[in-house]
Amino acid sequence: MNKLVAIFILACIYLIGSSSALTLQIEPKSQECFFNYVEHGKNSLILYQVIRGGLLDINVKITDPRGNSIFERLHFDNQMKGKYSFTAGESGAYKVCFNNEMSRFTAKVVTFSWDSEENAEKDAAKGDSITPMDQSVQKIERVLQSVIYEQKKLRFREQSNRDTSESTNARVVWWTIAEVVVLVVMAIGQIWYLRKWFETRSSGRV
Repeated sequence: MNKLVAIFILACIYLIGSSSALTLQIEPKSQECFFNYVEHGKNSLILYQVIRGGLLDINVKITDPRGNSIFERLHFDNQMKGKYSFTAGESGAYKVCFNNEMSRFTAKVVTFSWDSEENAEKDAAKGDSITPMDQSVQKIERVLQSVIYEQKKLRFREQSNRDTSESTNARVVWWTIAEVVVLVVMAIGQIWYLRKWFETRSSGRV
């Protein structure tokens, strides 16, 4: 039992430590690419989302070490549906590119994570038999992966909603400032007009 608890703690530390996300701004007419060395037989999970900029669209492309495209699409969704997983067919540097060349003026802010893990089920199946402890570890790992995915989903959605809220608040503030300026200008204009009108009436009587 103590061994199982230790394995659980180590799995938590490993999964949490390997699930960091990166947020970057991609300027118009440009693209940003990132490389990750993945060994043969390992699974990779890429989660991404456009949280700010234009229609929240970005072109995503993933290539293998030989330069062959294994995934490419134009992403439009602002929800946490930017997800792609694959199993490395060969060891090498895999590349993911976020392309914003279709945008002329608008920069896009993208957040993404790239997690890779060894296919534990295949390795476990190589043995003569799977012990109950191995099954428990595999179950814990699947549950932890699900929890991490849901946490990322909620965090990205919260970040997107926070950006929308801040943008709306900024627009409300600027609109309020504009209204105040218009009211002040109108008040000054009315005072100036009334003073001019009285001065004209006074000079007309004389």
